[in-house]
Amino acid sequence: MNQLYRKTLIAGACVAVLYVLLFRLADRPAADWCRTHCLETRAETIGRFFSALATGSCVRLALAGGFIAVLLANPLKDRAWTRAVLFICVSAAIALCVGDGLKYLLGRHRPIDWFTHGQYGLAFFQTEWHLNSSPSGHTLRAFAVCTALALLFRRAAWGFWLLAACIGASRVVVTAHYPSDVLFGATIGILAALWTAVFLPPRRREPEAPAPIPPT
Repeated sequence: MNQLYRKTLIAGACVAVLYVLLFRLADRPAADWCRTHCLETRAETIGRFFSALATGSCVRLALAGGFIAVLLANPLKDRAWTRAVLFICVSAAIALCVGDGLKYLLGRHRPIDWFTHGQYGLAFFQTEWHLNSSPSGHTLRAFAVCTALALLFRRAAWGFWLLAACIGASRVVVTAHYPSDVLFGATIGILAALWTAVFLPPRRREPEAPAPIPPT
């Protein structure tokens, strides 16, 4: 746990620096470029397809179904599938709670405000859709679920992370978020799954074999 704690602090510091750099230097140019070159093209169509895979209502419905399935199957019985489903659901639920709180706290203007009113930056403590750009909800949901799946199915890990990355990139392509919002959301999703794995291991931990008794 101590090692994960240190890595979390290091990752948080690095992401904070990158977030500020993107916020100041790259977010608006990226949004303007996507608005000019991606909207009403095949890129937008593909982007909307990937975005639809992590729609909030669909993910929340899936989480509710997962929790209900685990409860009906009696979570006190340590089955492999209930442990895996519970791990995925808790990872995503933690990411959702953290993300929703930060959206309200930061109140960041979405690209649509930049395009239509020239408004950019943070408004703090806002609930309106156009003022909850950071972090990207689609991205944190995607990375929380896909990281949890990657921990469960390690041979397919890169496939899950590639899918999550495509969902995150799609949010920039369709001009719903800035690149820094996606980076922030990905970090929250990954860390939510990694920390959940510490307290709710996705697999049963085998007891350690006793140390051999040296001959006398």
